[in-house]
Amino acid sequence: MSNSQSMSLDQRIAELQQINGELVTSNNTLTQTVTGKMSAINATVASAEARMDQAIANLAASHSDMRINYYDGVAHSKTSLEIEADPDQPHMSKWKLVPVSGIGYHQYPVLGALTKVHLKNGYSYEPGYYESPTQYASDWSRSSIQFVLTNKHASSEQINAELERQGKTPLITGGWNSNAKMLTIPFVGIADLHPYTRLFVRFVNLRSTQVSSDKALQNIVEFGGNATFAVDRVVNYPHIKV
Repeated sequence: MSNSQSMSLDQRIAELQQINGELVTSNNTLTQTVTGKMSAINATVASAEARMDQAIANLAASHSDMRINYYDGVAHSKTSLEIEADPDQPHMSKWKLVPVSGIGYHQYPVLGALTKVHLKNGYSYEPGYYESPTQYASDWSRSSIQFVLTNKHASSEQINAELERQGKTPLITGGWNSNAKMLTIPFVGIADLHPYTRLFVRFVNLRSTQVSSDKALQNIVEFGGNATFAVDRVVNYPHIKV
């Protein structure tokens, strides 16, 4: 800056006007930058809100669009179903259709979609616990339950083959209580069979945690107690992939 002592009044006014002009220009540039940034931020926020609204709508649609197989809540057991041991794995039973009455149990589910079974009850216990004088001396098993949704005309052998082909292992359920339960189950479609689907069940003997792991798995018909279950419904969610 010039030395103000040697400048005339007009020169100092001119210099001040130049500085002021530069400040105005800088301020205008800053204002334009801030305005641009605010517009970009507003656009980003609006886009995010739109995506969130769409995600909420998609979530609501995915959970409200259901394909339901209705059941009647009747209790079934190893005994009532007259189960047979699988000859290749006698600690398991063959797959059996879950009995139904009335209508509403047929459906066309979507393959690869989340499928849930809603149980009014899924009960299993360890009969060896009650043995006297030595617990688990002869029966060290607990019969638990597995479900699969598949073509209603499928055989037990076809179900096992398809589960193995797809690398699926049904979850095991059954507790020493009378609680209602909800369980994720596989849906497997078998080619060349009628597409109507039904719920199948099998019983599996597990070794009690109260005995050593070298104890042999016991025959499902003879050991493990009379596990029971009651089905309310099976729900397939076409838009929720698993």
